[in-house]
Amino acid sequence: MRIFLLTLLSFCMLPAMNAQVSFTVTAPSSIAGGYDFTSNGDGTDWGLPNLDDPNDAVMDTLVLVDDGTSGINAQGIPFANEGCNALTPGSLTGKIAVVYRYDGVSSNVCWYGTKVLNAQNAGAIGVVMINRDDALINVPGTTDGPFTNIPFAFISKSDGAILRARMDAGEDVVAFIGNKTGLFANDLGISKERTVAPKISATASQLTQNASEFSFDLGTMISNYGSTTQNDINVTVDVTGPGAPWSETAGPFTMQSGDTLNVFTGGTNTIGPFSLSNYPEGKYTLTYTVTQANPDESDFDNSIRYDFIISDSIIAYCSLDSLTNMPISNVNYRPAGAPVSFEACIAFRDPNASRLGAEGLYFSNVTGYNSGVTLDGEEIALTLYQWDDNFTDLNDPNLAFNDLNAVAYGFYYYPSDLQATTVYGSFSDPVQLLDNQRYLACMKVNNTEIYVGHDTKIDYTESINGTLQPISPNNSDNGFFALGFGTDLTPSIGLKVFDASEVSLSELSNEKLRLYPNPTNDFLTLSFNASMTGEILIYDVQGKLVGQKSIQHKALKTIDVSDLSPGIYTIEAEGDSNVRAKFVKQ
Repeated sequence: MRIFLLTLLSFCMLPAMNAQVSFTVTAPSSIAGGYDFTSNGDGTDWGLPNLDDPNDAVMDTLVLVDDGTSGINAQGIPFANEGCNALTPGSLTGKIAVVYRYDGVSSNVCWYGTKVLNAQNAGAIGVVMINRDDALINVPGTTDGPFTNIPFAFISKSDGAILRARMDAGEDVVAFIGNKTGLFANDLGISKERTVAPKISATASQLTQNASEFSFDLGTMISNYGSTTQNDINVTVDVTGPGAPWSETAGPFTMQSGDTLNVFTGGTNTIGPFSLSNYPEGKYTLTYTVTQANPDESDFDNSIRYDFIISDSIIAYCSLDSLTNMPISNVNYRPAGAPVSFEACIAFRDPNASRLGAEGLYFSNVTGYNSGVTLDGEEIALTLYQWDDNFTDLNDPNLAFNDLNAVAYGFYYYPSDLQATTVYGSFSDPVQLLDNQRYLACMKVNNTEIYVGHDTKIDYTESINGTLQPISPNNSDNGFFALGFGTDLTPSIGLKVFDASEVSLSELSNEKLRLYPNPTNDFLTLSFNASMTGEILIYDVQGKLVGQKSIQHKALKTIDVSDLSPGIYTIEAEGDSNVRAKFVKQ
């Protein structure tokens, strides 16, 4: 049993960051806010040990480096922007330099530390390094790193593109790197890791008919980074959307310099839960805002926003595209150690789940740089499990993954090299869900060069602290991990659902016959509600008879299917009345 967090990653590693240390864009307002990053303090072999000291913080305009090197790299970025060669002395004085990571393919290559040192020697007070991937790593200083003494922030490809677009448009992009504690007299802030997110980013309208069916607690931790006491502090939560507006305020509070204050539903400093009398379909936006009597001198972290969707066709925990309502991925992961297979899952349970049927999964993948592997023709296994282990929450010692029974399954075969593209794979047959049944909706890869799309934009840490329910377990050669890669990292998986009242499901399930384990590698046990006499017939997906066994008055029968090729099969038990069910041979 693996109930803890699987943290070793081969594609990227996210740091545990001090909440006061940030990489934040302060201008222009269209892209202002905090961005995910790693820094000198997360890697090894750097001259500047970390950014915990506010005296090491920097804020100024971003300037793209140009070392004069000719050519374009594999990502379409000029080699000159990689900053591997010496820069003109004084050309970056007082600015924060922007450089790109080596593209992973070309011969033009230098170490991270060399890039930072070159910018430092040209007068830069800091460096922003843009990754070639939508991922983060803990960057080592290696060559030249020990000789640097300026801070840098390492950001993802997609975040870098946001900054670059505004710079190319001629706008001054101003950023802050460091710990701002004590830098200002009046400065409050909140962070995503200490703020309760909506309990799910997309849920079905069939399950949200009123406040009793859908609601969630709220809360955040306020930090007083300023050097003075702050008065008249209020936390306001606003929700806009088809069934809104809705608003709730807690306060006023007073905080001493350096203090933190928890404001959570049901806590000492409480704020009411969110609920509406009805939930029309559409996008809702939840916004936390912290205000105080004195104007905040560093207000980029005074507000946090989350979107969630009420839809008739998808259940998901990751961010969704605002136009298509499809899952978005911004990083790609698999466990370290190159396990043979890796299965990413989302958990789901609802007291009214029988109103829904499930028919498939949305997901995305990429392959590793320089692997020579494409996605064209790759097989992805899709499974919806009934999670029948009996446990209450994450603290229950009975939490396990020993009783998983597949009720829907299918395979998706990539028709082309659809890197980082959200695709859809259907189950071989849709299935009606059951009330209060715990489910795992999973997609599995069986190639060590395939990485699974995840989302870093929603942090469920405080949400899970409140509910103690798993939302994104994963499974590899090391077993299942109830928290997957972390509470701030969710697989970009969406379960496609439909209104079961509008579709005939009489042939989707047959309680007279149950198969387990399902999927199976070798032996399959058939459980009947009554004694059966006759033959067990096994058919492949083309309807060809591939196996035949006899049964005689047994309510339980175990058969050997190890000789079958991997795939989906239909098993038919002949008796007084024939019964059919499907299973997956791995």
